[in-house]
Amino acid sequence: MNDTSVIDTAFLRKFATDWLAAWNSHDTEQVLSLLHPEIEWDDTVFWPEVIHGRDALREYVDRIWKAMPDVHFDEIQLFTAPEDGRGVVLFRQEGSGPPKLDPSRRFSTYGCDIFLEFTDGLLSRYLGQYEITDMMRQLGALPPRNGKVGGAYLLSLLPQRT
Repeated sequence: MNDTSVIDTAFLRKFATDWLAAWNSHDTEQVLSLLHPEIEWDDTVFWPEVIHGRDALREYVDRIWKAMPDVHFDEIQLFTAPEDGRGVVLFRQEGSGPPKLDPSRRFSTYGCDIFLEFTDGLLSRYLGQYEITDMMRQLGALPPRNGKVGGAYLLSLLPQRT
């Protein structure tokens, strides 16, 4: 932990509440205000690489609003490890997908926001994990699983080699 402030259960509870309120506001500045200027942001489910720095993260946050214009997050459970300065928010996200997909289709999936480190009371290391394949199936962008399990489903989406 690289923090000069106290990371306790109350801090993590308040941060998680502020975090979800910021994301549900769809206000990029509100989200960025919770992040340390040197944030390390690992959400390679959505983004092609780990993002370093609050300024670099602006494009990512703006792209979320474009991809999921009405996304809403509800906390299912907050898990805390104050002795390590960490927390996990299990959430449900719901909304519609990108405008280029069928706008009448909606998604509802689970995910986790993992707070790995805080510096000076701001989030400085983040890991995002959530189910994107189920989201894409619900939005009609991927075919049904048809009983395929694990990687077999993902491999079935690749073009067949001859």
